[in-house]
Amino acid sequence: MAIPCFCSIGEDKLTVFGSVFGSIRKRGNLNCGLLKFERKKQPPRKPLSHHRESPPPSSPAVVTTTINFQTMPGPFSFLCRKKPTSLPFKDYYENWFNTLKNTLLPLLHQSLSSPSPSLLPFRRDLLLQHFLFYYDSLDQAAAVDVSQILFPSWRNSLETPFLFLGDLHPYLFTNLLRSFIDAANNNKTQNPESLDKPYQVLTAWINPPEKLILRIEQIECGLRLMVPPLISRVRKVQAAFIRKVAEKWDSNEGFKKKGIREAVKAEMEEMLDVLMGANRLRRSVIIEIVNATNVYQGALFLEGLAQFLVGFKDTALVGEFRRCKMMMMDINGGTHWGF
Repeated sequence: MAIPCFCSIGEDKLTVFGSVFGSIRKRGNLNCGLLKFERKKQPPRKPLSHHRESPPPSSPAVVTTTINFQTMPGPFSFLCRKKPTSLPFKDYYENWFNTLKNTLLPLLHQSLSSPSPSLLPFRRDLLLQHFLFYYDSLDQAAAVDVSQILFPSWRNSLETPFLFLGDLHPYLFTNLLRSFIDAANNNKTQNPESLDKPYQVLTAWINPPEKLILRIEQIECGLRLMVPPLISRVRKVQAAFIRKVAEKWDSNEGFKKKGIREAVKAEMEEMLDVLMGANRLRRSVIIEIVNATNVYQGALFLEGLAQFLVGFKDTALVGEFRRCKMMMMDINGGTHWGF
């Protein structure tokens, strides 16, 4: 999988330089069905494929549990009074990533390469639930110390440009989906029957139905309406924090520390709410895409998303990115571009 040299994330679009998505076109406004989010507690999720009540004997069991996360050192960790519990989120992410790479991704790839699709719906749903459980865990870790999620020390330099409020920018999901459709319809020279994959997999993105294209446009429209308010909230929170700290700065030492601590606490609470809103958006976009696609398309989308994350850990790509980054700094007179 190709990884771009660098990218720039703006308020109303995600511009990616390189070859991950190909050309990304800015689209006009549409009358769209917006993604809706509720702050109240959501009911338990039901499996997307209803034809199977329990996992097959040969498939790994899905175990959902509540994880106690340890507060990791962060910019505001010295002000956090909560005691560490058991698991730093960095360790949890490493375990989650290893399960994704070494277990779930090979299982899905095996089903996509098999002429019999009997296990494909279940393994697609298994990978989907793995992503959704990750975002639930991200919320839990942020509730302990939001700074460890907003400033993730375990992310490498290749991942950082794609981050938005602690994790992947939600625009990335729809851009990835469109890249599959564009690639399949711009390159039809291969004979599907001559390749070692099921015909349904090879033709999954060729001439997609108009209903799917319309749904993608609706999701993109919802993102254009929902991402800017999140950015605006972050700016307002930061402005309020700076104002409160400035007001207390001329006070005596004890009063100043108390005022700064209160300002930091208020900012962390607001940022936690913003981050959880971003996670709700990410979860909803992934679910909307899987619901809008058929079983082959949904499985290929989740496989591509998983491969995208795995690509971030490729040492050769990380080294190439760093060399490219240094070249850009040299071109611009040593100016660091902020990633």
